[in-house]
Parts: sequence; C-alpha cells; structure tokens
Amino acid sequence: MTSVVCTLFEGDYHLGAAGLLNSLHASGFRGRFICGYRGALPFWAEPFQPGPNNTKIRMLDGIEIIFVPLSTTIHFTNYKPTFLLEVWKIIAPEAPKIYYLDPDIVIKCPWDVMERWAEGGIGLCEDVNFYLPPRHPIRLAWHDWLRSQNIVPNIQQHERYYSGGFIGMPIAARSFLELWERLIALAAHITGSLKHGDPTSLFHSADQDALNIALMCTDISINAAGPEGMDFFPGGCLLSHAIGSRKPWRGRFLTQALLGYPPSMASKAFLNYATKPIPIFSSHSLMRLKATLKLAAFIGRFYRRS
Repeated sequence: MTSVVCTLFEGDYHLGAAGLLNSLHASGFRGRFICGYRGALPFWAEPFQPGPNNTKIRMLDGIEIIFVPLSTTIHFTNYKPTFLLEVWKIIAPEAPKIYYLDPDIVIKCPWDVMERWAEGGIGLCEDVNFYLPPRHPIRLAWHDWLRSQNIVPNIQQHERYYSGGFIGMPIAARSFLELWERLIALAAHITGSLKHGDPTSLFHSADQDALNIALMCTDISINAAGPEGMDFFPGGCLLSHAIGSRKPWRGRFLTQALLGYPPSMASKAFLNYATKPIPIFSSHSLMRLKATLKLAAFIGRFYRRS
C-alpha cells in the first residue's frame, strides 16, 4: 500500500486543490488523493464512480481521487487531525504514511523527497514567524496551561514554531493526531471560540498553536524544513504555500501590485501547475493570468509596501 495524501476544501479552494493534485502528479506521486469537501463537487471530479459511504472516486493516470463529503460545521483548519484519523480508520487503514496539505499548497520536489520527509518522524515546515524559544512568554503560558489540564510536557526543548499547512507522518506516529485533536477541543472549551485571537493570547491560531503544543508533549522525532520549505523565504525547493487572502487562482495580480503587493513565489508556482492533468483555466484565461502576473512582478521591482 502506498502513502495517502489528503486535503480539505470548500468554495473556490477546489481550484487550489486541483493545483495541488497537478503538482502531485508532476512529482511522480501515484496513489490515493483523498479530498474532504463541503458544498458542491468540483468540476474536475468528473468522470467519477460512486464509492462507499457516499464518496465519489475518479481515476486519473495512476492517482485514485476520493471525494469525501463532510457535514461538519467546524472550520476545516481545525478539522485536520479529525479528518486524518477518519481516513486512517475508515478509508485507508493499511496506509503506511499519511500526508496532509492545505489546498493552497503545491509540491515542487520529487515524491521520493516527500516520502523521506515523513520517514521515522513527523514531517513539518517552520512557519513565517518560526522562532519561539523554550522560555518565550507564549511557550511559558502553554506550559502553565498544560499543567492545568494534567498534561505533562516532554523534557525535549523546542525553539521553532511550525506551520499547520503541511504534516506527514508514519502510522507509528498516529497517536500524535489524537493528541492534536484533543488539544484543539480543549482550546475550544477554554476560549469559547476557535477564531483567531490576539497575538498575545493563549491561542492565537488554535489549530496551529495546538499542533505546536502537541509537539511539546511527544517524543516523536520532528523532521523539519525551514520557512524556505514553503517559499516563505527565498531558496525553497520543497513546497510553495500561498498564505493569506490573496489566492493565486483569483488573479487580480495587477490590482494588487498597484496597491504595493507584488505576486508571491507561491502565485508563480501555482500557475506552473495549472494545466495538467487537470486544466484549471481555459487557455485564454491562463494566458491572461500569466501575462498580468509577469507585468505585476515587473511593477513590484520598483514599488512595494515595506
């Protein structure tokens, strides 16, 4: 059984998920790509066959795409560990490794690099704000909170803060997902909301903070790349993550450039995976997007917000 890749999407994020799928195909991945979705099936689900438990299945050049309808009202960013546990329990119990990637990420490296990333540990990328030393006041608050919940932090000291947009792990690390899920539920109970909080609050970003708190409570190895691993810094060659509200499939590159926001590395990477095996845009629309991105990048050489 090969490794399984998962994502979650709703609304126009299905376009990002299609770009992720195209990048998986280009990387050499052949296996199961499991999409949890809310709302209507995307156009690229056709042609599909009905599967068990109301799923839809499409075969595409060695990739089995499984569409899993979800009725949860939880924001998908906080549903990741629950979904991965359900996939491992119901859809792919025999999978040796499982990977989750947000639908605004594309893979730039060969798939064998991804397989190695989750070998014997949890594969992660450092976030934009990646430095969080052991005695940082936020981390000290997490320690106090863990003790109040009768959870014992590990003796291992952590200095890095990791993104929740990507995680890969072997089945031996499955218990980590249960801990991550539990901590998100505790955060919801303590704060009364899983919405983004103040940067100095106990939980600023519940899912991502809970991920990093869970890492403080486990002795599982962390296989980490730096922030360049998601193209947050130059020099990356692994993933590209289009964070924020300016998603590349929405275009508007010229408008954003004139406001001082040139195209990101992730926008350029996404358009590299917009054609096959799933054509995300018409040939005319793609040509226009690439032309405006190129012009916007030129403007960005002379004008950008500091």
